[in-house]
This record gives sequence, C-alpha cells and structure tokens, in this order.
Amino acid sequence: MRIHIPSDFVKENTDRRSLFILVRPFWEAGVFLDNTALKKHWGLDEKSFHFTPTPEDADMICLPLPLQEYFKNIDTTRFLKNLLQDAFRRSMIVYGYVSGDFGEEIYDHPQLRIFRMGGFHSQLSSRHQGFPVALSDHLPNLFVSEDIAARDWKSKPVIGFCGHASTDPIKSVKEHAKTFIENTRRFFQKPFRRDYEPLFASALERARLLRTLESSLALETNFIYRRHYRAGARNEEEQRRTTIEYYANIRKSDYVVCVRGGGNFSVRFYETLMMGRIPVFINTDCLLPFPEIIPWKEHMVWVEWQERHRIAEKILDFHGSLSPEKFIELQHRNRRLWKETLSVAGILSSLRNHLYGD
Repeated sequence: MRIHIPSDFVKENTDRRSLFILVRPFWEAGVFLDNTALKKHWGLDEKSFHFTPTPEDADMICLPLPLQEYFKNIDTTRFLKNLLQDAFRRSMIVYGYVSGDFGEEIYDHPQLRIFRMGGFHSQLSSRHQGFPVALSDHLPNLFVSEDIAARDWKSKPVIGFCGHASTDPIKSVKEHAKTFIENTRRFFQKPFRRDYEPLFASALERARLLRTLESSLALETNFIYRRHYRAGARNEEEQRRTTIEYYANIRKSDYVVCVRGGGNFSVRFYETLMMGRIPVFINTDCLLPFPEIIPWKEHMVWVEWQERHRIAEKILDFHGSLSPEKFIELQHRNRRLWKETLSVAGILSSLRNHLYGD
C-alpha cells in the first residue's frame, strides 16, 4: 500500500508525538520518507507499506495534523478542500483524525474518513470511525515479557480498577464547568449545531459504579481509588511508580472496569486489551474501531449506560458463560486483538485489507 502524506503546514521541528500516529512511522529528521529501519521499529511490513511523495502514485492519503488545524484559517481550509476535490477526481480516500477529549464537528466530504476517539456514535455519519488510543506496549516494557500470565477461571471473579474516582462534589463541579465552557465556545462558534457535550462527572460516575460492585458478595474487587489524575504524580519517579501500580492492578484482575473520562472514550479499555484482560465496557454511545471486523461483544462484558445498575449481574452472567478453557483463551485473544488490529501496524493492515478487498 502506497501512502501519501502531505507535508504542507508541517514544520521541520514538529514533535513526532503531535502528528497523527499513522504517519509517525514515516517521519524522520523533519521530513516524511520511506525508511526501512523506521518502519521496522513500528512493526510495519516493509513490503506492504510505502511512503510516496506524490498523491498520483498513492493508494490513500493520510493527513498528518489534527483536522482542527486545517480549519484554523483561510489558507489551511482552502488547502484541505482542494486536496479533497483532487481526491474525489481520483476516487481516493483521505484519512484524517480529530484530536482531544471533545469531539469537534468536522466538515463532511465523501472522500474524507475521520478517525476519532471521542464523539458520540448516534450523532455521527458513517464517515466517522472510531480510533484506538495510541499506546506503547507496556507488557514487555514493565514486566519484561510478552507473557500475559493468564489467570485461571474461579467462581468468584476479580474485578479491577485503578484510577481517578471520587464522590467529592467539588471535583464534579469542576468537570461540569469544563464541559459548560466547551459548550459555550461551540455556541458562539455555531449556535444551531447538534454536537454539544452532555454534562458528565467522570470521577463521580466511576466511584458510583465501583461502590455498586463492592456491594456484591459474588465478586471480589481489586480497586485503587485515586483522588487525582495519574495519582497527582509530580516527577518522573512518581510517574513510574504509579504507572507500575496501575498496570499491576490490571494484571492481577480478571476483569477491569472501563468507563469514559473527560472525553467519550476510555484509555483504560485499550490498556486492558493490551494486557490480555477482559474489559467491563460501559457504553456511553461510544465510537469503537472497526466494528465491521471486530465482534466487540465477544471480547468483553458490555454494559449499556442505562443498565449500569446491573453491572454486577452482567459480569456474573458473562463469567458464568465461559468455561475455564474459554476464559484463558479470551485473555489471549484480547492481547492478540490489540497487537494485531489496534496497534499502528494493525490499523494500517486493516486499512490495506479494506482498500484491496483482502
């Protein structure tokens, strides 16, 4: 697959981390190029993926900057619209992404596919596609092995959670205020839009769910409540310590509670899959990646937001449906799902298969 990445408006000193993750395997020393060693570092098949400097030779175009950046002024907007018109003439798809917690309303065009972590499924057209959170593989990084140390099935499953969860009303007010400010900005930008963010106090809602689970005698809970994001770590040593605690909590659990944060997506959801554990996914009208090829409900406990009061029952029903062998197999399947489909190499392979009909 030949990928063209337009470098217009990308500065030479741009930090790789600020670019769309799908273009990072082709960015080196301030330019986009086809570098075998760099592609190998990102796990890309050298024979399957190539950067091409000209759109005429490409199978797809991938925008390197967040889509919001292309609508900041007249020049960037004109550039994007001209690019899309040219792509339309060539019957070529242009892939871009929306960054940040809040899902921005983006110009809709038949040749544009919009990747996003946030946003609400019921509000978006089919051109908007879920995108996994970009993660380093912490399994070998922290535990010096790719062995997921699969857990054995027990009649009383262990439910894990380590993170920001609090019933402090001041924290709830702050979270609501953040959303209110964002909605006010959107109102003055375009009053009659339909993508206003609902008020959602994530720390409070998480705490309520955890309390519900703690009240169930049929479950064993493994919860670490944090009063602040990332436990308020202030230096590199604290960050490493709390990171190890966080992933050790996942590793020592059978299931992990995954509910949205400030944006309508859960980083913990992808981290749980990466670690080979089973998410308890609270669906708040989320946009998940590749639903046409991933049978998501087979990989996790699926709980609709409206049924969150039944979370313990849902976990027990799911757990009871698995034999000891299937329980271990699912843990390995979840690890493979993350590595083969939700990593950078996996995402590009999925796009390649879609383009070539494989």
